[in-house]
Amino acid sequence: MENQDTIFSDITPKEIEAGMLQGFFSRIFDFAFDILVLVAFYLLLPHTTIMYLLRLSPVVFPVLIIAGSTAYRLIFLLSFNKTIGMMLCRVKLLNKYLLPLSPKEKFLSIFRSRFSSIKYYKDIL
Repeated sequence: MENQDTIFSDITPKEIEAGMLQGFFSRIFDFAFDILVLVAFYLLLPHTTIMYLLRLSPVVFPVLIIAGSTAYRLIFLLSFNKTIGMMLCRVKLLNKYLLPLSPKEKFLSIFRSRFSSIKYYKDIL
């Protein structure tokens, strides 16, 4: 019997790049969570506040939606290194060296989903 351990056993990656479908479903779950939060705010906030925001300017409401979505992604990435969609799809964001993201890379990944050196990875079982 031969021993299967080689000198390359230490450098084999423990993660492989996730497929496009897993990344897509991760973003879909995050989008659905954003919609649920918006519906919850709509139901919980007084309607006078919502009407005031809509009358204030037609731009204010979409800006608040984008800011809320960005804040959700930033808070979850900084706190848990994953969003809810990433947790459900069992993927994570890693840089090109297969290391966890630095705070700067996390911030960049929020605004640009396909940042060149940041990709979705899944663990090898």
